[in-house]
Amino acid sequence: MLSALMVRLSIFICAFTLLFSNVTFAQEHCQLSVRATNTSVSLSKEVVSNIKLKNGINHLELSCNLNQGGVFSFTRPALKDFSWQQNSVYKIPLKTNQMAILMDPGVFTAQLTVTTSAAYTPRFTWSDTQPFVEKIQRYNLIFGIFYGLCATLIFYALIIGHGIKDPLFKLYGIYIFCIASFIFFQEGQPYLFTQQYYSVYVSHLYTLSIGLTIISATWFMSALLELPKYFPKISNTLKVAALCVLTLCLQKIALDLPLITNITSAVTGYLSLFIVMTIFILSAIQTKYGVNEANLVFIALASVFISMVFRVLLTDYSPFIQRYRFVIAFTIESLLLAIAVGRRIQRLSYAKKQAERHANFDHLCHIYNRRGWSLKANDLLAEHKQRGGVLCFLYIDLDRFKAINDTYGHDVGDKVLCKVAESLSQHMRTEDAVGRLGGDEFVAMALFNSNEKINQRVNTLEQQLNQLTIEHQGHTISIYASVGQTSYTQPPDNLDTVLKAGDEAMYKQKLQRKAKQAEKMVVPAI
Repeated sequence: MLSALMVRLSIFICAFTLLFSNVTFAQEHCQLSVRATNTSVSLSKEVVSNIKLKNGINHLELSCNLNQGGVFSFTRPALKDFSWQQNSVYKIPLKTNQMAILMDPGVFTAQLTVTTSAAYTPRFTWSDTQPFVEKIQRYNLIFGIFYGLCATLIFYALIIGHGIKDPLFKLYGIYIFCIASFIFFQEGQPYLFTQQYYSVYVSHLYTLSIGLTIISATWFMSALLELPKYFPKISNTLKVAALCVLTLCLQKIALDLPLITNITSAVTGYLSLFIVMTIFILSAIQTKYGVNEANLVFIALASVFISMVFRVLLTDYSPFIQRYRFVIAFTIESLLLAIAVGRRIQRLSYAKKQAERHANFDHLCHIYNRRGWSLKANDLLAEHKQRGGVLCFLYIDLDRFKAINDTYGHDVGDKVLCKVAESLSQHMRTEDAVGRLGGDEFVAMALFNSNEKINQRVNTLEQQLNQLTIEHQGHTISIYASVGQTSYTQPPDNLDTVLKAGDEAMYKQKLQRKAKQAEKMVVPAI
């Protein structure tokens, strides 16, 4: 009797459990039906439906039995219009990037009308309200960081590009802006601020962003990889293809006819794939031959291809990757391209410094040439005008230098010039301006606090210059120089005034030296 009672109790418990499970299932269940095809699918919580909608108007029916309510949502890529009618009342969608409707708890049936501009899979799903809100917040945070990064990179490129005067940086900034705009419209971000009424305009802007992204990417990648230099015909072909993509996008916006839209979308897709594939292959070739930044472009494009593989082949790999694959790929690409642009900055800065050095320095004597000395001298003039002091200018001209050239040759003459330049550099301070104007004429400018220091330094310099010698084939060749000196306690008018005064002082000194030498050579009368 006890065993019979236990059996009955077990049967009752199983029946109660089964009944409770059925009730729970019924409370958390949705059924989605497509009227045109008479197809019906069961929607489980947080599970994406693969129902595909046709181009045009689609009528659907959603029947749910929910315990606590929830949110019904789907993506917008080809959505033109949407309505949700329940008990003769139209519900207003939530302001999110996706199309989302807040569902009431209990049993209900809703009539859905979805108008599309092309056949697509909306990825219908439903979830509890709180997890949906958390997901949207996480989504907005991730995309906020992405847009912030894009804005930073754009300003970085434009500011640096303005300073360096290289159009590549402007192209990079425009490319990043176009990518950010493309992601912004593709992900439905405008609907955070606008109503569904503006969906046609948003769709047109999204189409335009595709064409502009392809254009900017083609021009930027071509410039970065130097395709016009290495592959001019291919570069022109890619640019023509990119212009065709933009033209097709504009045609799609202008005509907005289903047949033309489908053809245009297909051609645009194939042309875009052709451009990306070609640039990817060319970057691999450029990487092999060691072209600057080609390896970074190759890796950047590889990240985009990987994201496309996840989209096409590995659709069930990870919901997070599926959701954010393009953002991750474009973030990696943008950062790598920023590194590539940064490397270009370093190369250009180094090349600019080298060019300035070649333009401002005397390659024979390793001191400033006339141009470089003038720049340094003008800085000293400005400093003298600002803080005062005594400005000293020396104009140095070698005596009998032509005779040395004619007697021993120009190689020996060059050694004499180098010897004088070396002596000047050693005697003057690093902050002073020492240069060679040309031929055997040297100049030096320095700023001192008092005349005492000037006189001492000038006398020492003149003595050292006139004691210089070089050895050549057993001969000792003496070097002589005339030093003209001018000093200024008040700022001079300009550098030309200083040069003219120094030149006059030098010739006066030269004449005095010649007069002294002539006196020594005079023979007394008997």
